[in-house]
Amino acid sequence: MIVTSDEILKGERVYFTRLQFENIYKHFEWNNDPELNHLDSELPYSEEPLGDFKKRFEQLVFDPNPNSIDFEIHADDGKLIGVAFISAISEHNSHATIGITIGDRDYWGKGYGRDALTVLLDHCFEDLSLHRVAAETFEFNDAWRRLVRWAGFEREGLYAEYVRRGDKYFDKEVYGLLEGAYRYRKLHAMAGL
Repeated sequence: MIVTSDEILKGERVYFTRLQFENIYKHFEWNNDPELNHLDSELPYSEEPLGDFKKRFEQLVFDPNPNSIDFEIHADDGKLIGVAFISAISEHNSHATIGITIGDRDYWGKGYGRDALTVLLDHCFEDLSLHRVAAETFEFNDAWRRLVRWAGFEREGLYAEYVRRGDKYFDKEVYGLLEGAYRYRKLHAMAGL
């Protein structure tokens, strides 16, 4: 089940919508944030002109890749606080790769990422009926690494010295979560264990 623009995925503290074009300036701000770029991108930071970003964003909103879903993350008060994605969705193999960025620093370290990841995983395993979900992180992105481990992902490997920051190289770590582990964790959470 692919979410349409009218459907909303809800958690305890956040809700997801599909990308909304009227929020382009907030997305543009996050896109050109050097710290967010450092944490999430393999490419070196380079400020992107609004015209170039607008073309890419229009495609994401109006003509998205059929094997990807991009979401906006909103706090329960309605404020846009981040983005999430499910990419490389393989119906045949029943797997995909996910990611989350809480772009608004006022919402860092307050549990919004956990709730957003819970919403995203519930959508992957319950609505899309996936068997496996992958996540990738750079070794220096401690917050994302802690979050995927908290959700039950297992580290499956790494790409050694994959990304360069300045004159240093850093590893890219690969994590996976299987449906059985997701269901086991969910059952124990419901039982309060």
